Amino acid sequence: MKLDMTKAYDRVEWNYLHAVLGALGFSERWQNLVMKCVTSVSFSVQINGMFSPTFKPTSGIRQGDPISPYLFVLCAEGLTSMLKFCGPQHLAKGIRVGIHAPWISHLLFADDSLIFMQANTRGASRLANILELYHRGSGQLVNNAKTAVFFSANCDQNMKQAVCCSLQIQTEALGERYLGLPTAVGKVSDGTFDYSADRIRSFVHGWGENNMSCTGREVLLKANAQAVPTIR
Repeated sequence: MKLDMTKAYDRVEWNYLHAVLGALGFSERWQNLVMKCVTSVSFSVQINGMFSPTFKPTSGIRQGDPISPYLFVLCAEGLTSMLKFCGPQHLAKGIRVGIHAPWISHLLFADDSLIFMQANTRGASRLANILELYHRGSGQLVNNAKTAVFFSANCDQNMKQAVCCSLQIQTEALGERYLGLPTAVGKVSDGTFDYSADRIRSFVHGWGENNMSCTGREVLLKANAQAVPTIR
């Protein structure tokens, strides 16, 4: 299940952020410094060429600020804790890449979330309850219209419908790629990741690499190669 949060950064409750910082063990002085950075924002709206008086919001963290992604990840620890400590009673372990590999129940990329669970109605209902509790505490609201569920091939149609009904999600699909990487790759074969080399070539082609030194070409190649997995 790929979650899509509605206006994720704008809906972060300040009280929740402060509580999370305290629960994670940050000192009171550090908490106050962070909250001063977050709560010092003010806005003014231009209407018919005239600016309105400034006003202050009561929630949200500023997008584009270097510290905002880190603060959002800290806020997401609340969801992580609920999935780890409230979910196991009803949610399956998740997935793993091999017999001896650890079980993975969820992956978080800032405001992007992937949750892995067994397809059954009890687990779906429990997950829906966890997301509702998370919404009440943090202000984060799942956009069901953009949230998608991906089922394995051995899941029957009746169970698919029951799970989607419990989660109130209608989209049964997952993008071909996620964060620049293929989402559904079975046994890796020759050519599976050829697109990575093609993208690197397209980036560096025509950039005047012949006019660079050997070190410059190496830096250019590494910079583009490392960026490929993170480009959507």
